[in-house]
Amino acid sequence: MEFVEVWPVVGLQVRTPDVELFVPGEGTLVEVARLAAAGIYDPQNHYLPRTPVGGWEDCESPEAERRFLRYYWAAFADWRPERWNLMLAAKVGGVLVGVQEIGAQDFAVTRVVSTGSWIGRAYQRAGHGKAMRRAVLHLAFAGLGAERADTAAWATNEPSLAVSAALGYQPNGTTTRAAEGRRVDQINLTLRRADWRGSSDGCSITGLSPGARAMLGAPMP
Repeated sequence: MEFVEVWPVVGLQVRTPDVELFVPGEGTLVEVARLAAAGIYDPQNHYLPRTPVGGWEDCESPEAERRFLRYYWAAFADWRPERWNLMLAAKVGGVLVGVQEIGAQDFAVTRVVSTGSWIGRAYQRAGHGKAMRRAVLHLAFAGLGAERADTAAWATNEPSLAVSAALGYQPNGTTTRAAEGRRVDQINLTLRRADWRGSSDGCSITGLSPGARAMLGAPMP
């Protein structure tokens, strides 16, 4: 029996004209870990609080790679249809550029997903973030039947907020958080199915089998 038969979400792939999202296999996962360890925060963006996604930004290699891998594996270890987080590697032109995440709690009932992403430092400021978000929204709305997609960004993170605005997200309040010992406002945003501006031209989703849908709490087509 193949691993994908036991854990079918690993077979998920989303392809658009601009980006490919997929669950990394063992070989690619090492490459993703190295990309993460090389840095995901642009040192020019001093206005952005450094809040390590998985705790690897404050240490050196190879511990940084190991922390990323623990973060990645923990998501699968804690997986259940009522609460899940899927990390998809993103390639542009065959080059690994970052990771796009999508998660949900009680998706079978709420039909709400949340998304987040990071891009390797060498590939930032090239429009990849918008392409990755478009692709994961295609998975959410066209593939899983979501009714709403939520995201968030620091109030000072103008590039991320601009991506959300361009894709039709609406403000959904703020949350005050602590980052680097100071108060920072997080802007919450939401995109409802009726406001989704997606197009299926050149887009495809593979691996969304009945088993994968069951793991995600998604309805059968």
